[in-house]
Amino acid sequence: MYRKAVVKGTFYPDSPGAVSEFLDSISVSGKYNAKIAIVPHAGYIYSGETAIKTLKSIEEIKSTVVLLGPNHTGLGEKVAVYPGGSWQTVFGDVDINQQKADILINTSSLFKGDVLAHLQEHSLEVILPILKKIRHDISIVPITVSHLTKHECFSVAGDLLKIIEEDVTVVVSTDFNHFENEDVTNLKDKLAIDKVLDIDPEGLYDTVFENRISMCGVFPVTIALYLAKLMELKSAKLIEHTTSAKRSGDYNRVVGYAGILIG
Repeated sequence: MYRKAVVKGTFYPDSPGAVSEFLDSISVSGKYNAKIAIVPHAGYIYSGETAIKTLKSIEEIKSTVVLLGPNHTGLGEKVAVYPGGSWQTVFGDVDINQQKADILINTSSLFKGDVLAHLQEHSLEVILPILKKIRHDISIVPITVSHLTKHECFSVAGDLLKIIEEDVTVVVSTDFNHFENEDVTNLKDKLAIDKVLDIDPEGLYDTVFENRISMCGVFPVTIALYLAKLMELKSAKLIEHTTSAKRSGDYNRVVGYAGILIG
């Protein structure tokens, strides 16, 4: 199976030279031994700098990346693993880690091998060129997630633990609050970000729904926080928080973006 890049030229440039130039222009102030990264997935002009800073701040991205993000399209399975083959990027194709994908599909009641959920989904695709540029030899396990209960999020995290070895980095894709003014968005985003920094999956899940925070990746991030607890990770660092207003100039209808590392 071959998954073509469907949002190149819209969410990010379709030229490898243009993407390289953008990535190379962004520097970081420090490196961190992170096992899990949370990054935004909007167009590069809006959130690309935050995503790049966050991923460049990882001491070493491992050879296999578990890519976990929301399903915006509503197509396909609730927990959909792209089951094999490769994904197109502007820097060349990236192979699916077939062995790890098969473990999830064959040993879990929630994970399903599914191409449909990924065909038009942008949340993972926009992250992939950045990862490929930073580490050319990566393989991936792409997973999209639709609406899940807290219990289901915990179960997914437990199943993911089966494939988390020393050669794996987990990258989670989410934007934060959507389409309110910047003051409201900053307040709502802080409520959610504080729970992420506390590595508090139940707190994040409840906070998002109680405060009507339109965080599209609440389910994958909740899964990642449960996974962090199962992995006994203790440290979370906010690399950057910003909003779309920085680029658009529209402070009345913004989207929040955050980059966070957990190790």
